[in-house]
Amino acid sequence: MSVSGRVLLGIVILLAVGVLVLPSTVSLFAGQHDWYNIDNPENDIPCQKCHADVFDELSNSPYHINFSGGTANQADEADCGACHQAAAVVGGGLTLANGSGAFGSPGKEAHAAASISCMWCHGYPGNFTAPTAGGFGISGDPADTGAYAAHRPWVLSAMADNPANNTDLLTGPNEACIGCHTHVAVRINWTHAVSLEFNATNTGTGWTTENYNANGTAVRIVWGNAEGTGGLLYNGTTTKSWGTGTWP
Repeated sequence: MSVSGRVLLGIVILLAVGVLVLPSTVSLFAGQHDWYNIDNPENDIPCQKCHADVFDELSNSPYHINFSGGTANQADEADCGACHQAAAVVGGGLTLANGSGAFGSPGKEAHAAASISCMWCHGYPGNFTAPTAGGFGISGDPADTGAYAAHRPWVLSAMADNPANNTDLLTGPNEACIGCHTHVAVRINWTHAVSLEFNATNTGTGWTTENYNANGTAVRIVWGNAEGTGGLLYNGTTTKSWGTGTWP
């Protein structure tokens, strides 16, 4: 075999070996055999590795960043675990996986983190000294009737978690909780009554009014952005806005 033939054969052999070997080589990720230690009771897995956006929001908030086991006034894994692990176990009665012991224990309703309800901590009495979300008639406080709560229908609808009318987006009343208490943008399609209708009768000595009704309907689309400003679209024709914010 000539020199050029041997060179060509060598190239073919190298290519064949590359086809067989390289796929198994590049499929190995750096660090994939360096396991996190989960033997300790606290959360040892860095949540921010995947949830950097959530970690950034939490780091810029003065709330939910001072749970025990972590650094004061600074977001860390202890804060993540306080809500999505401890609250799930204590308030929600869930069983999560635990790495402690020789073989640990498996999770049941959730593995390492759960989608929690705000009320698991903010019910009555509040777990972990959390303030009670009273005034809706749902906290468990005997004095909590919620009789005059303007937002009670919203909270109760969110709590229903009914797939038939799409109220199961989040757990429990969380849609209402975050809609008011966080910077999440909202867009609401309101159906309002157009006018108040009633009868007014002159009795000769004064006036009486009765038969109060709401007359007609009008649709208003209201949006509120993350900056806390908003605007509306009235019956598709009239627009009005407040502030300088933009959607979302």
